[in-house]
Amino acid sequence: MIPDAVRAVIASVMQEHPGATPDLLARLVVAELRDLGWHITPGPHTTRTEARAA
Repeated sequence: MIPDAVRAVIASVMQEHPGATPDLLARLVVAELRDLGWHITPGPHTTRTEARAA
């Protein structure tokens, strides 16, 4: 589930960079969120099934 605030940032970045690859979009979204004061730290990768079971 993506919080509404993050969803808005993703939509804005996608609109500003329509030709960007998914990898570039991800990097741009992270940069924008950091600029807005969000703290983003990588965590262990889990599948949806693993996340639901936790």
